[in-house]
Amino acid sequence: MAQLTAILYRYRWGLLGMSTMVLSVLIILLVVKISKSEIFSPVPESIIALPVTPDSSEVMVIESQTPTIENIEEPQQSIETQSLEPLSPEPTETVLFSRQLAYVERVVDGDTIEVILDGEKYELRYIGIDAPEYGSPYAEEAREANKNLVENQIIEIEKDMTDRDQFGRLLRYVFLTDGRFVNSELAGTGLVRSAIFPPDINYQEVIESKVDLAKKAGLGLWDLSPTPTIELDIDQGIKIQVDPSCSQFNAPGNDNQNKNEEYVCIRNLSNQNVELQDWYIRDDYGWSFYFPAFSLDGNSIVQVFTGCGTNTLQELFWCKDETAVWNNDGDCVFLIDADGLEAAKYCY
Repeated sequence: MAQLTAILYRYRWGLLGMSTMVLSVLIILLVVKISKSEIFSPVPESIIALPVTPDSSEVMVIESQTPTIENIEEPQQSIETQSLEPLSPEPTETVLFSRQLAYVERVVDGDTIEVILDGEKYELRYIGIDAPEYGSPYAEEAREANKNLVENQIIEIEKDMTDRDQFGRLLRYVFLTDGRFVNSELAGTGLVRSAIFPPDINYQEVIESKVDLAKKAGLGLWDLSPTPTIELDIDQGIKIQVDPSCSQFNAPGNDNQNKNEEYVCIRNLSNQNVELQDWYIRDDYGWSFYFPAFSLDGNSIVQVFTGCGTNTLQELFWCKDETAVWNNDGDCVFLIDADGLEAAKYCY
């Protein structure tokens, strides 16, 4: 025992140093454990904000955290002080043009009337139809049909996109006070044709459906049966004909906007020159082109263009107002001589 005591005494300072070192390590480990569990402990799961699904009915309480510079957000304005964008108005049905009341004082022809509107007199042209011109087949019948519908009547008139035509006439759709659509009613008689004048096409489908019914029924203008090419002797040894092989009745694209691509050819089959002054060409609707002072050489052709241009010995220009002439779905070309006699005819 005395020997053990002597040995411990001899190494007392070494054991004391070792004990001190072990104690220091234990103290450091204790401090680290305390730091992790309290000072830097993670946020408990009970206060983590989990996403709430639409089906969840639980109310989640979130404990407040000490604000830091990083998590402080700018306060939202209250609803009383927020600047709100003005709300867009509710969409409403748009009416392009309203109708006006007018009084029909006189019927001019199958598609034109004179009206009193706001105390003033105006000439009014129906949109979407064309009646035969005065002196043409069915011109008087179309005028009478129009007269029976509207003369001395109060009517409602409706504008499309265009207010007036190049002659200053009002362009309108016309309705009777009982609701009947006059433009369409006349189209159904077979006494007028449909005429498309873009952009004024609001009721064009209605009008054309009535024209189609009149065609199928063979009414008015549509009772003319197509006939083959006719060549007539005007004088001995002189023959004139409509030449379909060089004619173009259907211009590419919109005929009304491409009139110089619509033309008819008149051929002189004889060796003699023919003076065509006071002769004229017309279609079965009644549009007419009168030849100027013009001589058609023997064995030659002259093309008559619907549009405008400079006349030559081979080309003449109708310079037709409003619509094109030759219908794409069928028409007749009549060549009338200076005595009013039919010199040639071609139907297609």
